[in-house]
Amino acid sequence: MANPRKFSEKIALHNQKQAEETAAFEAIMREVSGATRGAFQKHLHITQNLGAYRGGSLPNVNQIASNSGILQ
Repeated sequence: MANPRKFSEKIALHNQKQAEETAAFEAIMREVSGATRGAFQKHLHITQNLGAYRGGSLPNVNQIASNSGILQ
């Protein structure tokens, strides 16, 4: 359809294009969430370990990593 003349045809084309773009977006988001899920859980584990070190000077990150075995 080069140039649809009726509004209903334009709306149908718009809805079809929007559905295709939404499907592509959802596929990308599933792929990204699957790839980042493990990294987020690792980050969450590291921040839980740092919870005791919130106040005062900065923690010795190398000591924390060697004790927990996360960054090996």
